[in-house]
Amino acid sequence: MIERSLFAAMTLLLSACASAPRVIEPGEPVTAFTNVTLVTEYGGARLDGHTVAVRGDRIIAIAADGALRLPDDAQLIDGEGRLLAPGLADMHVHYFNPAYGALFLANGITTVRDPSAGPNGLRLDAATLAGEMAGPRVYPSGQLIDGPTSFWGEAVTTDTPEQVRQRVRADAEAGLRAIKLYAELSPEQFAAGVEEARRLGLRIYAHVPRAMSLEQVLAYRVDSIEHLDGFDRALGAEGEYSSVRWAAVERSPMPELANEVTASGVWNTPTLIVLLASSRAFADIDAADAAPEMRYADAGLRAFWRSYYDRIPEGTDLEARYRVVLAGHQQRIAMLSALREAGAPLLIGTDTPNPYVMPGFSLHEELGFFLEAGFTRRDILRIATLEAARFLEQEGEFGIVAEGARADLLLLDGDPEADLDVLRAPAGVMAGGRWFDAAALTEMLAAQAEAAPAQ
Repeated sequence: MIERSLFAAMTLLLSACASAPRVIEPGEPVTAFTNVTLVTEYGGARLDGHTVAVRGDRIIAIAADGALRLPDDAQLIDGEGRLLAPGLADMHVHYFNPAYGALFLANGITTVRDPSAGPNGLRLDAATLAGEMAGPRVYPSGQLIDGPTSFWGEAVTTDTPEQVRQRVRADAEAGLRAIKLYAELSPEQFAAGVEEARRLGLRIYAHVPRAMSLEQVLAYRVDSIEHLDGFDRALGAEGEYSSVRWAAVERSPMPELANEVTASGVWNTPTLIVLLASSRAFADIDAADAAPEMRYADAGLRAFWRSYYDRIPEGTDLEARYRVVLAGHQQRIAMLSALREAGAPLLIGTDTPNPYVMPGFSLHEELGFFLEAGFTRRDILRIATLEAARFLEQEGEFGIVAEGARADLLLLDGDPEADLDVLRAPAGVMAGGRWFDAAALTEMLAAQAEAAPAQ
């Protein structure tokens, strides 16, 4: 009888211990999302009625509602049953104006890759981490490295393979983890850049130089190719302008080319929006300038965009040119579809702020192009989160909601796996542990709209 009583008492004690709340000790401030439906990863588990606790820039605890004992001074955010999901990544941006940070966050983007940032990208990232500015985490490469006839001027020009090596070494010494090789490099310069980057452990982002073929660049097993560069020539098209070449490509070789790309292991960032946006805008410039998101474009950006328009020869039939570009755009979607069917590794990026590719806002249109290419919404969301992290060798750091991961979170009024447009207006965004509710996001956008004319 005594033994039975002791056993019963031990059972009750163990049961009580098992159900006791997990205690989050006092210390640095804690923010906790309660009453959320947790999306651990897109396509992964969904946990109703959960609490996610954040301290600093890290998720420190995840449990069912009521299973955490939070510090008395914790900031509680009632999710009211909404989805709490991973933040998005735009994997090709040029983020040189701190004002773009608010535009990225308001569109659910908590991570960006800037493949030509140089040390300024490191400074922006450091300022974000220090809480000095609002914005996404930045993964920068060195400023692009180009050949002697570069469109971008002396700052990026090199004349010899040794000069390319010097630029790569300078990027490494500056603390950058990647280089970018560009369109006017000779084959010898390109090879020197790859060899030096590999020696120093740097990643390699590339255009396909005019003097090289796509197959030659794939053979170097660079880490990524941007904009489907060189694909048009590989598909048999000729001509000076990529947008025109794409309209002339043959579709029949696309599956074979996609298989070659997949076998190489090289990632591709199609940035379909970048060739389309400017031509579409220039075909009706007044309508483009009247678009709602243009209120956030600073004066310098508007002038930069307008300079492209002003250089167009008088008498050019801009509507006809747009029709050609639109035909090429459909060919690019077909190539993306072939890459999907081949299982090629892909990233989603926009190349903002090229003309009329608005920071933050343009990502949603790019997501739609992937949908047109046959990807499911779940596939698209995984590319924009988990795959982005995998490419950057940051698995477990972002793209998921898990203990120990960076607190990059979206509070959403609907399910993006059913409707991607839900991502256009998050109920709130947490970036690196900093919380911005819908009112704060609206306030940041309003401040940018007010400041833009003078910037």
